[in-house]
Amino acid sequence: MDDYLFRHYKNLMNYLGEVFGPHYEFVLHVLDPDGGSHIGHIVHGELSGRSLTSPLTNYAKKLIEEKVYLTKDFVVNYVGEGPKGKKFRSSTMFIKNREGQLQGLLCINFDADVYRKVAKDVLSLANLSWDIQYLDKKTEQEQPVENLTENIQNIIYTQIDKDILESGAQLSPEQKKLAISKLKEHGVFDIKGTISEVAEIMGMSESSVYRYLHMISRNEKK
Repeated sequence: MDDYLFRHYKNLMNYLGEVFGPHYEFVLHVLDPDGGSHIGHIVHGELSGRSLTSPLTNYAKKLIEEKVYLTKDFVVNYVGEGPKGKKFRSSTMFIKNREGQLQGLLCINFDADVYRKVAKDVLSLANLSWDIQYLDKKTEQEQPVENLTENIQNIIYTQIDKDILESGAQLSPEQKKLAISKLKEHGVFDIKGTISEVAEIMGMSESSVYRYLHMISRNEKK
């Protein structure tokens, strides 16, 4: 993505963030020439807890790998899941250059909880308790297709207990391999500079992280 295109979408996100307010999160994923990606800009990232160092979601990676952008300009109104099971109404727009090559993704995540509460309050005033139960049931039944992971630490914590990591206890080779495999699955290593961060969190050397990555990649090819 060239500087002009990046500045254009950054300004657009800042504008939309002011217009729509704090219940909308805007995330600009920039695709790198080497095949990786990074978050170039984020507005209201506190909704999902993400930052500029957060990885591309698995669902976004799937859209790219399946080249959905060749037949669609955007995908809208799917369910994303954030920290502690919080659900978002999510949409993704494909950013392409004049030749139709994918340059990035503009993702919007809408937190509808406050509006659901208003809806339930109105129904409660009308003594329509059955309708409130129906609304809650429909919300619970929504199946997320995207996991909005917060950061590298939280992905690791899904595989290794936080207390074990922070105690400095020696991890088993299987624990290390499982955690690094999960990080690779989430595209963490597509982000520059994450090898050293992962090594520090897991109490490993950078060379050990590289060795496990090589081992995992070799097994995937078999």
